[in-house]
Amino acid sequence: MMKLRVDAWMGGWLAALLVLSRVASAQESELPTVFVAPFNGDRTVIEFWQPAVGEGLAEMLVTEIAKLNKYAVLENTQLEALKDEIKMGEDGWIEQSDKVDKGGFAAADFMFTAKVTRFGAKSTGVGLGGVGRGLGLGNLGVKQNSADVRIDWRLVDANNRKILKTGSAVGEQKGTSFDVGVFVNGSGGRVGYDNKEFMDSALGKATVIALGKISSELGAYTPPVSSRKAKKSAQAAQVAQAANDAAAAARKTPGKVLAVANKNAIIVSLGSAQGFKNGDVVQLFETVDTKDDKGNVVFTEEKLAGELTLQAVQEDKSRASFAGEGEVKPGWVVRSK
Repeated sequence: MMKLRVDAWMGGWLAALLVLSRVASAQESELPTVFVAPFNGDRTVIEFWQPAVGEGLAEMLVTEIAKLNKYAVLENTQLEALKDEIKMGEDGWIEQSDKVDKGGFAAADFMFTAKVTRFGAKSTGVGLGGVGRGLGLGNLGVKQNSADVRIDWRLVDANNRKILKTGSAVGEQKGTSFDVGVFVNGSGGRVGYDNKEFMDSALGKATVIALGKISSELGAYTPPVSSRKAKKSAQAAQVAQAANDAAAAARKTPGKVLAVANKNAIIVSLGSAQGFKNGDVVQLFETVDTKDDKGNVVFTEEKLAGELTLQAVQEDKSRASFAGEGEVKPGWVVRSK
């Protein structure tokens, strides 16, 4: 019992490491991300279908898709192991600088989902796991020499649920039998590349043929930009445009001459906060006031007096030089060109 617990703990730990590796690779990659959902079985045709078989088939396809280098594959079947790892960090069992935080999962662009409609032996009258419609999901005590696998699949945009591509892959093979049905009792019958008995059987070989056909179709297919990425790109473009508009508006805001030491030391109220930098040239306007008989300014006109070159730009002010004729005075207006 203790060994089983240790094995289970080690399996969960290794699964968590696998998740982290896949997520990190997906985040670093520009490839579209995809997760493979555990396969479903058509229970109207395949009697005694087991979820473990669907998970095993999904893991096999993950291996095949990863070989394509066309998609970044996300972990999906071992998420509980990673959640446990996150929980250990939150509970303080892991050094805070090393813990896995929530919010680090990569998002999926696409989901691959499949339904197995044939999976087993082409025979009738079989026992446990057998199907009276011409297919058997393995069987106890009866040797089979032919296997037939059919997988109907879909590639779906994970954000809007639109089906992008569908297909059906069939694999047939003759050879030794393999008993999936014994998995009902908790031993044997494991479906996967790591089970030599399964891989050497007719059922395993037929499964590999079907999965290979799916992988080939996915490799030849170029998916569109996912709606998730399109949405993020549109949002980023809006943010960038808003920033550009704000910068343009800030540059259009007029400033004033604050002080004049000489023609090479004219201080103006425009700086980097308004989008200016060293070397920028701005226009200088002399202000001409019209006053009433009481001395109140009732009208102000701006007369172009020349240009200033910004020599030393700070956040809210700059030192500028003036190469034109005449005297520059405080209060004059400066504007971007």
